[in-house]
Amino acid sequence: MAPRKLVLALFIWPGVTGLALIGTLAIRPQTEVYATVVAQSGTARSRAAAQSYGVNLTFAIYQYDATRSPAVEPVATMTQTFSSAKDEIAYLRDKQKLEGVEMRHLRSVGLGAGETFTDAMLLGPEYMVISVTPVELQRGTTKVDVKVKYANEPLLEAKAIQAANFETVLLRGGKGMFGIKYFVGSGGRRESAPLERTLLVSVTPQIVPASGLRNRPEDISHPVDEYGASMTLKEGDRFTPPVALERVVPKFDSERALRGTVLLGGVVTPEGKIINVNVMRSLDSEIDPHAVEALRQYHFSPALLNGKPVYATFREEVGFESGRASAWEVQEEIDKQRNKNSNTRRRRPFPIP
Repeated sequence: MAPRKLVLALFIWPGVTGLALIGTLAIRPQTEVYATVVAQSGTARSRAAAQSYGVNLTFAIYQYDATRSPAVEPVATMTQTFSSAKDEIAYLRDKQKLEGVEMRHLRSVGLGAGETFTDAMLLGPEYMVISVTPVELQRGTTKVDVKVKYANEPLLEAKAIQAANFETVLLRGGKGMFGIKYFVGSGGRRESAPLERTLLVSVTPQIVPASGLRNRPEDISHPVDEYGASMTLKEGDRFTPPVALERVVPKFDSERALRGTVLLGGVVTPEGKIINVNVMRSLDSEIDPHAVEALRQYHFSPALLNGKPVYATFREEVGFESGRASAWEVQEEIDKQRNKNSNTRRRRPFPIP
């Protein structure tokens, strides 16, 4: 049986598998990393009053080819919300007819009203930085500010975007060289190259009592000393979490139908290596070691505390799927074969006798 691939997910919808397509990327000089990544400020609270409600906010970053796709409104409420990232991608491809759709980053974070979370990821040759803030929060609805920059240039700035509980809003941004295309290189290896693509961001809120918040920013990453003990941040301290620059996708042979995620944790060193990797939530005793080994091979831009590299915690959720393909995967393969056959017929130099 051919090896099954493990797919990577970053703090996704609870209990489901998502996909983060981030390839092997070159690390820029350290001085440039500092200059760009310092724009990521972690979290900040604009008002200190306790909130009755919070929001578990899931946001996904996509690339797509706007030149070959129908027009997309700057702000649009999707007709339905999906329980998995894979189904959301299928909807964008099949129902919205968007070409070249690829998910590049996925995150779920628990926030209170007025609290800003800033995330950074290396996409292509530069960093993309996204900030999300639930500026208003009521029992059944929220208003969210979303800002995205790439290479320090603004791609998206949406203010007070209203979304009901479990309602997904789609935001269209600008173009940038954050896109990626795949091709077969020498030796039959799958390689990638950057290209210009248009930004698309989906935002889905789950409004809960403040006690029901998950993936609080301090849980996702916080500074520690060389022995792993948490460091107390003083007022005015600026902490930037580590950013994964190079991920390794593990493979696993299994005839069993398995679906789920392994939650892993570790500590990223000031040199950009991850140590003390452990399983925080197991999926399967056979799969867990493969996920751990893959995470140990990651390379990072280290966390920064007031501009200096420090040790910091890091969490990654590794999702596994095996067994039968889903209905949309089967249809996608059928469409590929149909298009391939159609292209072959068009290329025949002579008519069939």
